Amino acid sequence: MIRVALRGMAARRARTVLTALAVVLGVAMVSGALTLTDTMRHAADSLSTSSYKGTDAVVSARTAFSVSGDDNAQKPTIASTTLDRVRAVPEVGTATGDILDQAKIVGRDGKATGQGPFFGGGIDSRAPGAGRVQPFRLRNGHWATGSDQVVIDAGTAAREHYRVGDRIKVATLGPVRTFRVTGIATFGDVDSIGKATLALFDLHAAQALFAKRGAYDNVLITARPGVNPARLRTALMAALPHGLRVQSAKANDRFGLAGLKTFVGIIRVVLLVFGGIAVLVGAFIIFNALSITVAQRARELALLRTVGASRRQVLGSVVLEAFVLGLLASVVGLLAGLGLAKGLGSLLSSLGLALPHAGMGLAARTAVVALLVGTLCTLAAAVIPAVRATRVAPVAAFRDDAERRVRLPARLVRMLASVVGRPGERIGGVAGRLARRNAMRNPGRTAATAAALTIGVTLVVLVAAVGQGLRDVSTGAVEKAVRADYVVGPTDGWSPITPAAGAAVRSVTGVRLASSITQDEARVFGTKEGVNGIDAATIGRLYRFDWREGSDASLARLGSDGALVDSTFAKTHRLHVGSRFAVTPPSGRSFKVVVRGVTVTPKLNPMQLGAINVSSAVFARAFAAQRERFTLVDAGPEAGAAMRARLAAFPDAELQTRSEFAHLQLSFIDSIMAIFYALLALAVIVSLFGIVNTLALSVLERTRELGVLRAIGMTRRQVRRMVRHESIVTALVGATMGVAAGLALAALVTTLLKDEGFRFAFPAGPIAVFAVIAVLAGIAAAILPARRAARLEPLAALQYE
Repeated sequence: MIRVALRGMAARRARTVLTALAVVLGVAMVSGALTLTDTMRHAADSLSTSSYKGTDAVVSARTAFSVSGDDNAQKPTIASTTLDRVRAVPEVGTATGDILDQAKIVGRDGKATGQGPFFGGGIDSRAPGAGRVQPFRLRNGHWATGSDQVVIDAGTAAREHYRVGDRIKVATLGPVRTFRVTGIATFGDVDSIGKATLALFDLHAAQALFAKRGAYDNVLITARPGVNPARLRTALMAALPHGLRVQSAKANDRFGLAGLKTFVGIIRVVLLVFGGIAVLVGAFIIFNALSITVAQRARELALLRTVGASRRQVLGSVVLEAFVLGLLASVVGLLAGLGLAKGLGSLLSSLGLALPHAGMGLAARTAVVALLVGTLCTLAAAVIPAVRATRVAPVAAFRDDAERRVRLPARLVRMLASVVGRPGERIGGVAGRLARRNAMRNPGRTAATAAALTIGVTLVVLVAAVGQGLRDVSTGAVEKAVRADYVVGPTDGWSPITPAAGAAVRSVTGVRLASSITQDEARVFGTKEGVNGIDAATIGRLYRFDWREGSDASLARLGSDGALVDSTFAKTHRLHVGSRFAVTPPSGRSFKVVVRGVTVTPKLNPMQLGAINVSSAVFARAFAAQRERFTLVDAGPEAGAAMRARLAAFPDAELQTRSEFAHLQLSFIDSIMAIFYALLALAVIVSLFGIVNTLALSVLERTRELGVLRAIGMTRRQVRRMVRHESIVTALVGATMGVAAGLALAALVTTLLKDEGFRFAFPAGPIAVFAVIAVLAGIAAAILPARRAARLEPLAALQYE
């Protein structure tokens, strides 16, 4: 029986290859997801190692709560005299001051390059041993030593074709300035830091650029030979005042690498989920293909039973065929996953999610998981067809066909095929009528074939409906809240901008009013909350607060101790107008505020504002944040060109109309949906192979029938049209079921998450597109089977067994 199974696979090469393709694509997705995320994880680990290696201790300002590089909170600086106190500790070997802020490199198109984070740092290259405490490694040139020099990362240099000696523009805290590139550096041994950028200045130049004269962000320290890091940190804590904190480099995490690792973990889960979807779709195709195979081989299996084959032997034959098929396809899929991993990396990069990478390789765990997934899924899909094969009675060898019992689900599919097939019947004439009846004749097969496409369409419609609902709700919230004609905001939609940009547009003729919002984080009631600094005298005319308690008059009462709080925050902590509570910024210097008003912020909070609003004067005294979230501007259209001209000196900021600002704030929804669509496209592609496979097997099964049709006068063109229309009917059945299931799931999801701000929206446009894609998919899937059917010779077909 083993020989029979293997010979059967070899004899039916086309069917075997088509069925294997479904497994190949599913396994390739799993293998590619694991390979890509392993590469990203390795890069993140390398970044961590580079960041922590050589730095035994970091001295920074003590904060009231944990603040790392991936937080919105701004750490206070420490006095530069701290460096002398650190160097006086006997256990210290090397110590150097460190500046780490935000700097945006301007590309050749005049815009800020990269998508963040935008690292800007200062290095004292003259200090002995300074290179050991920094994670950066020079690839070309030398470190910056003058106020007009800069070292940039290798990724940006390659992307923008910058070389040592070039003069480039960099935006720091003020207007853009021109610097000469003196070196190209990498972050440790990592090839690329994704779309992040790095601009390194001389330490003293960085202090001036970032308004930190006489101060450092950190002091980086290595231990004297023979002193272990723990002993060094203990000695530093004993020697330094209480206002300073001594940590390991990993605990300090000044580059926010912990957040990067978390994000890589999320990407891994997302990719594996979609890989699982591809495998599930492939399993449907395998199940369908093996079911058709068993049905076609009924006479063959019955003859085997007649000559003495047991049920167990027949079962083993079908299972062995599935095992060999699954194993071979999994091996091919595993290798294809390496190429797919590069494709997925390029996809994420094009959609703004480029992450660090440091060489791609295939891990042993990835190979084992991918092979097991492909093989076991194939075996699982083969169980039911294998059991059916054992139930073929020997007498079936002498019957042409057996009656099929049509159950309720199949009847529903038959009705649906009848409805979606009617337009084709009218267009295609006899061929269209036969195609419709073929789809209706075996509704179980039609349903099984369409099921693979149904899964993909269901998820696409779910994403489209939920995403459209999010966009509608969020767009309405932004446009309702913003009263200003223009907004000066970041080009990427999320990073803070220099306050000089807002100041530049205030003096433009035609600008009637401008009001800026600054943001930081504080500890309130034991948790971190966002705090906004607003100009109480102007904000009410440019931003519409949705009041739960209070009114625009409450803004005038903010003063030096007032605050506006979000209704959810107020409800959680039982606050109302007149309540008092303490706000503790990162510096630890707490201050108390009185609630002057309670506002309603949308659950989704598309503008990402904090739950607490205080006056700009209070904010400036309590927080270290220097950059602004955005500036709202009231001005006539005649002032637009002049404001854009002023902002040319600030490439990290741009002038946006109200609608442009709303669109940019919601661009992340479009990015997420684009990623989901691209990943779900793989499931749709897998399902197309299922349709091709089923049609090809159907053509083989109906060889004699096609021969009869050709013998009585049906032309080759009509045969091709019939197979093509049947494919379209099958694709439309799958798309229709998918649209219905997707809308139902979207309605359920949005209902369950209604309190979180989700709303259901009918995605009419995407559904129309899906219908067109389904028709095109049906046409594409039918090309090869239709050609094969048309090439059948009538006499040879009539003799086919």
